[in-house]
Amino acid sequence: MDDILKEFSRLNSFQKMAANSEEKYVALKAAVGSGKTTVIINRVLYLHYIKKVPLDEMMIVTFTNKAADEIKERIKKYISEDINYIGTFHSIAAKILREKIRIEDFGYTKDFKIISYQEAGDILNRIIEEGKLKVKYKSKLQKRIEEFKNGNILYGNMKNEDDIKKLYEMYGEVKKKENLMDYDDLIINCIEFLKEPLNIKHIIIDEFQDTDSMQYELIKKIASNTSSIFVVGDPNQTIYSFRTGSRDIFDRFIRDFDACIYDLPINYRSTKIITEAATALIGDKILSSGDEGEKIKISCHYDAFNEANYMLRRIKELKEKGARLGDIAILYRRQMQGDVLYDVLSREFECEFLKGLEVDKEKIDNDKLKLLTLHSSKGLEFDHIFIVGVNEGNIPIANKRDVEEEELRLFFVGITRARKTIELTYLKNPSYFGFKPYKSRYISLIPKSLVIEEDYNSKYTLNEIYDMLRLEKVKKQEIKKVVHKKYGEGIVLFEDDNTIKVQFEGYGEKEFLKAFSLCEFI
Repeated sequence: MDDILKEFSRLNSFQKMAANSEEKYVALKAAVGSGKTTVIINRVLYLHYIKKVPLDEMMIVTFTNKAADEIKERIKKYISEDINYIGTFHSIAAKILREKIRIEDFGYTKDFKIISYQEAGDILNRIIEEGKLKVKYKSKLQKRIEEFKNGNILYGNMKNEDDIKKLYEMYGEVKKKENLMDYDDLIINCIEFLKEPLNIKHIIIDEFQDTDSMQYELIKKIASNTSSIFVVGDPNQTIYSFRTGSRDIFDRFIRDFDACIYDLPINYRSTKIITEAATALIGDKILSSGDEGEKIKISCHYDAFNEANYMLRRIKELKEKGARLGDIAILYRRQMQGDVLYDVLSREFECEFLKGLEVDKEKIDNDKLKLLTLHSSKGLEFDHIFIVGVNEGNIPIANKRDVEEEELRLFFVGITRARKTIELTYLKNPSYFGFKPYKSRYISLIPKSLVIEEDYNSKYTLNEIYDMLRLEKVKKQEIKKVVHKKYGEGIVLFEDDNTIKVQFEGYGEKEFLKAFSLCEFI
């Protein structure tokens, strides 16, 4: 009990009020890095040891298996018993279907197999081929099935133009016949088959902002009139509306249950500079318990290759100052941006691509440099964050009003992954589709007092550089000249064992790996 009292004593006043809340329905709005997992742990301890609630009357819902495992491990320090219902919506729904429902009454057996997104796609294509169905937009097949099921018209309802309705019906028949459920089925079937509430007195939901409407309905189906529901999350991190979360889910819960609202406003992760920048982006005040920290560095580069080589130099510098590769991450908006980064950086460092929202986060190697999209970065944190390609047209990726707010929240998520330093880079000569050749409007939202701007896209002509070199008393015969098949004549600005940096008339600075430079000295 002493250990538990010590754990309680570590809470700040905001955390303590939430963890010890007596209200039946609670919406806890947790600022980024504010210790929401700590509150969840202490909520469980408070309910179990102070309010004497048995663990089998609690349910903890998380967004990822990794988050569930972390909560389990931290609870085990104080409680030896296991919580029966702890995990993602899908894993909990599967458990309920197997343990609490006579699933045989609905045409399944308890050993039903859960199929992956890829397996579902294979089955759909098999049905189309065997049934000789006419189906449009095959590259968006599962999206169309989902939208048809939800009554949407974008790709789902093509009237009588193709066989999407027939495909949807045959897909359902095949799954039941072969005892299969996809991830959506787990939620939908659990709602449909569950005829009465479970004996769960306290339901705790983490990352509530990522809860979708069907998952919300499942919670309402599981809960009885006597159940307490405690939801935790950050509406400012709603970045999955394309697949799950809805920004108004907090308001909906508060309205439906007349819930009491608590806040966790103190960030324990990042420096004051970073939290002030985050506050400037989303408007909600975030307090910081950290040091002032370094200013946010913003730099301009000629193209993606030059940008990648700049990353190479900066990461070398961080390593020389004692940083571990595993504490550094490079974030980007589109997956294709990762390719040139990997090509350049993997020659020098062990790199790890993190793709997707779940599987890769289970297998993070702490000794490798991380390359990942802004979406995949959610829930992670690093000492040093680089966000590349912060160009208009990429961040935000579109100008449509319906995605503008979410794009800003996505940038906010990227910024708030950093504990110590942030660098933002943009390109003057981008080759990616949609990129504008200037920095994102989001950069201008960050107060100038918090940033340092540098331009690595040289404006000087060759003759001006010759003059500068003369002023530095470098004899002309010592200036190395090269010729490149595409860019013509240039002069070497920097050279080491692996790379060469050259200034070309009309093309600016270019950096090459020596082995692939196509430069000849003249």
